[in-house]
Amino acid sequence: MENLLWILSTAGMLALLMLLALRALEELLGVRVRLSLSRAAALSRFSPANWPWPIVFLVSVGVLWLGSYYGYKAMNWPGEGFLARMWVRFTEAGDAPHYLFIAENGYVSAGENVNNIVFYPLYPFLLRLLGRLLGGRYALAGLLLSQVCCGMAGVMFQKLAKKDCPCPGTAMAAYWLYPFGFFCLGVFTEGLFLLLTITGLWAIRERKWLLAGAAGFLCALTRAQGMLLLLPGIYCAWRDMRDRGWKFEPRYLALLAPALGWGLYLGLNQAVCGDWFAFRYYESIAPWWQTPQWLGDTLAQQFSMGVQYPGLANWIYWPQLFIYFIAAALLMAGWKRRLDNAHVLYGTAYLGMSYTASWLISGGRYMLGCAPMYLAAGSLKNRAVRALILGGELVLFLYYAACFMRGEAIM
Repeated sequence: MENLLWILSTAGMLALLMLLALRALEELLGVRVRLSLSRAAALSRFSPANWPWPIVFLVSVGVLWLGSYYGYKAMNWPGEGFLARMWVRFTEAGDAPHYLFIAENGYVSAGENVNNIVFYPLYPFLLRLLGRLLGGRYALAGLLLSQVCCGMAGVMFQKLAKKDCPCPGTAMAAYWLYPFGFFCLGVFTEGLFLLLTITGLWAIRERKWLLAGAAGFLCALTRAQGMLLLLPGIYCAWRDMRDRGWKFEPRYLALLAPALGWGLYLGLNQAVCGDWFAFRYYESIAPWWQTPQWLGDTLAQQFSMGVQYPGLANWIYWPQLFIYFIAAALLMAGWKRRLDNAHVLYGTAYLGMSYTASWLISGGRYMLGCAPMYLAAGSLKNRAVRALILGGELVLFLYYAACFMRGEAIM
C-alpha cells in the first residue's frame, strides 16, 4: 500500500506540473485565458460574494466560533464553561506556547527553548507589540490578533473569489468550512498567514506590484510557505510584460520581496544561533523529527503510521492522506475549468512543499493556507459535486472541532 501511495502521489504531482506547463505554453503563444462559466447566477444578491464586507468579516469569524461551540457541547465536558475551555485549547495547545514564549522572552541562544528558532518571527513580534499594549496579556493579544486577521482574510478572499471564480459563493463556503479552520481562532499563525497570502494573490492578479511585494515579504516572515508567493508574482509579471510588448517595469522587482523576507529569517538564525540554517537542525530532532523528503515518501509514511497508531490515525494520519489527494484533484479540476494559471501554480507549489516533511503531523492545519483549492471548488460546474464537497466539509468541520475541543491530538 505504501508503494501504491508513493506512485499515486508522484503521478498526481507530475500531472499537475505538466498541466501547468501546458497552460504556460498556451499563454506564451498568446491564447487568452477566459472563464468558461457564466457569473450571472453566482453573483445574485443572495450570494456571499455580494455581502458587505462587515458581514463577511463577522461570518468568517462567527462560523469558527459556532463550530467550536458545537464541539464544546458535543464533548459534554463536565465542570468547565465554554469560554474557559476555548481559552485552554486555543492558548495552550500545539505551537501556541512557543509563540507566547517568543513574544514574552524573544529568541534564546541556549537552553531548552533554543529550538524556538524554527518559528518564523512576524507573528510573535506582533504578539509582543499588542501584548505590551494590553499590559502583558500576551495570550489575549494572540486571540485578538488571530481573529481580526481571520476576519480580514475572509474579506480579502471575497475580493479574490469575485475576480477569479465563476461561483464565488461556493469558493467562500469551501473556505469557511475547511475542516481545520478553527485554528484561525487561536494563538497560531493561520489567520495572519491567510490574510497575507490572500492579499498577495489578490494584489498580483490586480497588478498592484508594490502591495504584492509587501504582502509577500511579510508572508515569508510568517511561515516557510510564504516564500512561494514568488511564483505567481513572477508568472503574472511575465504575462504582464508580454501584454505590454515586453516592456520591463521597475515595480516588478517588488515581487522578489518574499526572498528578502526569507533572507531576514535566515539572518535571524545566524544572529541567534550562529548558523544561517540552524532551523533545519532543530526541525530534525525532538520533538519534530522533520527532514525534507519527496512527498511520495511522506504519504507512504503517513499510511504506515496510520496502521501502526490507530489511536492517532483519525486525527492526524488519515486526514493528511485524504487532504493531499482531494487538494490535488481540486487543483486539476480548477485547471480544467480555466482557473487562472497563477493560482494553480501557487496551489501546486504549496501542496508539494507542505508534504515534503518527514513525520508530518500538522498537514491538515498547513493546508488551511492553500487558498487556490477553495477557488478551484468555486470553479466547478457540477452543482451536485459542489454540494458534496461543501456537505463533506461541514460534517468533518464539526467532527474535528469536537475532537479538538475534547483535547485530541490535532496539531
